[in-house]
Amino acid sequence: MSRRTDIIDHLQELAASEKAAWTKEKAMPDDPKKTGQDRKLISLEQEYEVRDWCESLGCSREQLHQAVKAVGNSADAVRQYLKTGK
Repeated sequence: MSRRTDIIDHLQELAASEKAAWTKEKAMPDDPKKTGQDRKLISLEQEYEVRDWCESLGCSREQLHQAVKAVGNSADAVRQYLKTGK
């Protein structure tokens, strides 16, 4: 093989690797089966998370968005805010 072919092959491998990493990190950013840290932070990016948090906290979407805007995405802080308004 020529040096040019080696370089092209290497670049194609890098591109495939970057695409795989991007897909894992960006296109599939969350696993609905996760627990632990994932349940301590509220994400408004995923529709199923908004739905689940609203159900869990007994609030509307608007209330959830307002609470996250006011106190951040900590589930504990949002719970407290929804209870006390502070």
